[in-house]
Amino acid sequence: MAGPGFRGHPAGLLLLLLLLPQALTEGPLVFVAVVRCPTPAARPFMSPRAALTWSPPQVFRHGDRAPLASYPTDPHKEAVSTLWPRGLGQLTGEGVRQQLELGRFLRSRYEDFLSPEYWREEVYIRSTDFDRTLESAQANLAGLFPEAAPGRSEATWRPIPVHTVPVTEDKLLRFPTRSCPRYQELLREAMEAAQYQTALEGWTDFLTHLENFTGLSLVGEPLRRAWKQAHGLPLPSWASPDVLQTLAQISALDIGAHVGPPGAAEKAQLSGGILLDAILANFSRVQHLGLPLNMVMYSAHDSTLLALQAALGLYDGHTPPYAACLGFEFRRRLGDPDDDAGNVTISLFYRNDSAGLPLTLSLPGCPAACPLGRFRQLTAPARPPAHGVPCHGFYEPATPAATVVPLLAGAVAVLAALSMGLGLLACTAGCLRDWRCPV
Repeated sequence: MAGPGFRGHPAGLLLLLLLLPQALTEGPLVFVAVVRCPTPAARPFMSPRAALTWSPPQVFRHGDRAPLASYPTDPHKEAVSTLWPRGLGQLTGEGVRQQLELGRFLRSRYEDFLSPEYWREEVYIRSTDFDRTLESAQANLAGLFPEAAPGRSEATWRPIPVHTVPVTEDKLLRFPTRSCPRYQELLREAMEAAQYQTALEGWTDFLTHLENFTGLSLVGEPLRRAWKQAHGLPLPSWASPDVLQTLAQISALDIGAHVGPPGAAEKAQLSGGILLDAILANFSRVQHLGLPLNMVMYSAHDSTLLALQAALGLYDGHTPPYAACLGFEFRRRLGDPDDDAGNVTISLFYRNDSAGLPLTLSLPGCPAACPLGRFRQLTAPARPPAHGVPCHGFYEPATPAATVVPLLAGAVAVLAALSMGLGLLACTAGCLRDWRCPV
């Protein structure tokens, strides 16, 4: 993250905590929901001319968490264990509440498409391997499926499994890809660019003073969250609104280097475009194979959401708040039985405030209800090419076998029946574009 653009600069290590916790080591939860359309009925969120054929992949950030770190002059440093008894970086009670609320919102929005109870043949949940995302997934599921909520009687309570892979193997939800040399090369180029260096030099005095106040050059997250303003604790006197605004500007600059030009399209192919490609591939699998899979849920980080927004051309310079949610909705026009992509549209919504209605988003160059074929065409430059991604100087599969979600038993059974004993299908390292392997 620090990169060559920071070497020898007083802002070097300072930006590491500023940006990684809020934009790069953090992230959103990703929920991909696949829904079969039942008999048509009046649904307030649906167009009267279209039927929802697959509920949206929901990409959202985990709930509120404790700060990731403190700093030497933090006035609350000695009380960390009391303020956050579960530890730094862990999900808070407020974070649990946010995810419960988001799960209830999704239940309300897709009431007609989701079974009232969890069925393993219909739902698969994947999370990054962090406590806060695993717990956020569980809290969200408790809102989505009340049977999973705590407090149920022992006879009726039913836990819902959440699957994960090691952090070092997660190339679907974990961005930026630190194990990808090509991505790191593109990042260095962005940080060495004149525009980036000029902007950073303009903040040299500001960052130097900030280091004096905090006692270290690794500030970032403490400056943004460690004074616990959101938890009712006062900020230090030097953390004025102007200071926080400047920090937000520096954060936006650094996020832009990670997802924006130069090399924005190739960066997307190595990060958010991988997830976007998986979303489209899963839709194709469900439609063409008739899988009974109703929902695939991915629980991840704000960095995942940022990378996906950038791949869609929708990044607006702001870090997604806790429990922010980006959703895709696939619809087929009523009366059009064909599977042709021209009959299917994709709509996007963004829920970044639980107090308001979700915002309708439009892919640049397409209406709000974007035809699937046009959507694929517009996003093609940001998605990995068919022959893979050049992380190590040669093309390799965008997602290795370890990141591929295995077929559920119900899906396998359907495929076996349709294929005259095709049986259990094995996912290979190159199955990102193979309809048989949901990711």
